[in-house]
Amino acid sequence: MNKSANEIWKEIFVLNKLSFETLNEIIPITIIKNVLKYPDQVREFLDNGYWWENGFDGKCSRPGKSFEFGLNTDFYFDPLVKPLTEFYEAEDILPIEIYGNCFNGNMNLHTVRSALPHVDTFPGDDQNEDPRMDVAFNLNLTKSDKVKTAFYSFNNKRSVCDFDKKDYDDLKNCWNRQKKIIKEKKWFLMSDNYENYKLEYIADIDYNSMILYPSHNWHNSYIKEDWFIDEDRVTFTGFFEIV
Repeated sequence: MNKSANEIWKEIFVLNKLSFETLNEIIPITIIKNVLKYPDQVREFLDNGYWWENGFDGKCSRPGKSFEFGLNTDFYFDPLVKPLTEFYEAEDILPIEIYGNCFNGNMNLHTVRSALPHVDTFPGDDQNEDPRMDVAFNLNLTKSDKVKTAFYSFNNKRSVCDFDKKDYDDLKNCWNRQKKIIKEKKWFLMSDNYENYKLEYIADIDYNSMILYPSHNWHNSYIKEDWFIDEDRVTFTGFFEIV
């Protein structure tokens, strides 16, 4: 009898004892190494599923393809709740969204948000009460030393929660000027200082390691134009709220 996806996930998404390491004090970035007991099987689980091409939503900041977990978010995320609750000394950890991410150097850039650094939560976001309590995570399931996340500032502000009207106006003008990028590029890596953006930090994510960072900080996948041409950059990715 064929097993359900729920049964398989419960068998393979098993955590080791997690140890949290702070990477950067200015941007609160945390890394957890050796997260899963069976990382190869989790990667195989994603590779055997359906990957949906992103870009149908004009507001989407995600290029490449996604593995959607659908309505089972709580079930799939559950093993992470206890260690994250203890680390953040929180009352609870509430998953907002989880998915598989598949990037490569040939992916289409559908919107300016998929080409330039972005944030995942922001003031007025209807997914939560306080975007400053939202955290993004990426668990690297790719055996490569090129899996990195870059963090930026815009107008010298690392978080969109610190924006004023001028910052929002500058952001709108910047994106309007850069719309032609998505018509000319498959992938695009900015210089360290580009328009109003400034590169602040690049985090390396080893295989079977997870990075945690505030989802309201400006960030993007760091992929040079000749990287991931013959292989995919696959991560288990999502967001949660600290309560």
